[in-house]
Amino acid sequence: MDRSAVDEIKARLPIDEVIGSYIKLEKSGKSLKARCPFHNEKTPSFYVSPDRGGYYCFGCNAKGDIFTFVQQFEGLDFRGALKILAEKAGVTLHFDAKADGDRDKMHAAMEEAAKYFEEQYTKSREAQEYIKGRGINENTRKLFRIGWAPDGWRNILAYMKGKGYAEAILEKVGLIKRKDGGDDIHGNNEAKNAVKSDNHYDRFRGRIMFPISDSGGRVIAFSGRILHDDGKSAKYLNSPDTPLYDKSAVLYGLDKAKNEIRRLNYSIFVEGQMDLVMSHQAGIRNTVAASGTALGEEVERSDGAISNIGLVRRLSPNVIIAFDADSAGRKAALRAASIALSLGMDVKVADIKGGKDPADLVRENVENWKEVLRSAKPVIEFELNNVLNETTDPRKVPKAINEKILPLLANVGTVGEQSYFVQMISERARIPIDAIWQDLRSLESKMKTGNVRRENETAGDDHLKRIDLIERRLFGLVFLLKEHDASAADDILGNMNKIAETGWEEKSGEAEKNKSDLLFEAEAYFGSDRENWLKFSQELLNNFEADTLNERLIEAMQDLRNAEKAGDKQKAEELAKKCQALSIRKAEITRRKN
Repeated sequence: MDRSAVDEIKARLPIDEVIGSYIKLEKSGKSLKARCPFHNEKTPSFYVSPDRGGYYCFGCNAKGDIFTFVQQFEGLDFRGALKILAEKAGVTLHFDAKADGDRDKMHAAMEEAAKYFEEQYTKSREAQEYIKGRGINENTRKLFRIGWAPDGWRNILAYMKGKGYAEAILEKVGLIKRKDGGDDIHGNNEAKNAVKSDNHYDRFRGRIMFPISDSGGRVIAFSGRILHDDGKSAKYLNSPDTPLYDKSAVLYGLDKAKNEIRRLNYSIFVEGQMDLVMSHQAGIRNTVAASGTALGEEVERSDGAISNIGLVRRLSPNVIIAFDADSAGRKAALRAASIALSLGMDVKVADIKGGKDPADLVRENVENWKEVLRSAKPVIEFELNNVLNETTDPRKVPKAINEKILPLLANVGTVGEQSYFVQMISERARIPIDAIWQDLRSLESKMKTGNVRRENETAGDDHLKRIDLIERRLFGLVFLLKEHDASAADDILGNMNKIAETGWEEKSGEAEKNKSDLLFEAEAYFGSDRENWLKFSQELLNNFEADTLNERLIEAMQDLRNAEKAGDKQKAEELAKKCQALSIRKAEITRRKN
């Protein structure tokens, strides 16, 4: 790809406009600030600098330019972010296929396969009749690129090989399988004969094909709905996890729903592809589907990948879950609700009655689907209604509430919200409030047990984090001052060196390596108040000295205890004097600060 295209996109798209299209920004001096979209926080620590064309979060250290922001926010690789930004900027991209790596080839293979399935659909009368019978019109069919995988064992394989794609790439993206890789070929003579000369065969056969895309609109997987049920094959067959497709990081239709989710400030979760397609066709386009995907239980996993619920949460914290009305659908809805609540989302559940699904409601009457959504209730209230309706023996109600409702309530974010629902449960189930609170706190304690050790292990780091923060502020202010008053900056550095006594070269070297970030941070915090820069630096120096002395005092007191235990009187006397001297210096600094 021509590097000039990247530069042209940057020139055409100011960073504040790009990021401002995702999150709400407020003016803060020369910069703009917001609550960080990449971690939970109540006060803004995310800053955008139009002058520098970058962003930085002081809470989680997320940083970069327009490309890295879109990558992080949308869960895409660089080329995926490039595609989105090029479309925004009106820049045409040109890629050199010879320079493509395996990942690029895999993306190209999936796009070619989607085109193949779309073309096959135009040739299949029975596929067309099925789609029309489900109420999907041709415009919607084209929008979602619904296709057809014809019967036969080597159709897509032969087609893709004819287009120059190697079997290794096709197997990596899940379009084909090895002969010994699936039970559906064992004992099938026709299949064995068909693949006798080849080690691979098509994964999708005789199925309506729904392409699954990443948030940038690139096809990364497929879900195939069987047309003629043979009683042996799965109704829906989904692509396996591949280098492109991680089912816990993708939601069907998110690429088409994200703008409406942002605009309306809520998302709708449905179960299946048909539900989603019909909802979009009815004009309710803030809908995404969990079909064929696992819901991630964290916003961001340890490997840095963003979960599918995490992606939706960044767009809006509000969600309506509208799964099928059967027992399996309700169970799945409550699991999704529990995950969303634990991520700080506001969760409602749509009550679909009569064994229908959203696709049925839309096909009958669009207004029925809209009314179901309008009547959605907070998940705690929804499940309380179910418990009270289904538990005929009043004596068993408290146990049912403990088992089915309190685990959900334990994930509700604030005590105020919990109080609202505790009051509701008490009034409607006729259980004393104190008893509900006691059971809830007991459950919360059990749920948190697994986190206690980690919290205890990290609690001792708070003091060090405070020193690190003060050092960052000081170094940032020094870099800021150097551009206007080099002499004052050198004086501050000299004082820091004197206070630090040891490890100064390492500290200053680390600061130089992170100069750009520290300067960005200083501009955000101090840039608009230049007259007080020196005053700020003195306050920070006092804090730096006080905390450094406090750290030495803690260390000296520990050494003193060890010397006393070991019976080393001479060393204990020396350390006692050291502790006294450090305490006196610390008291002097406290007086100076006051």
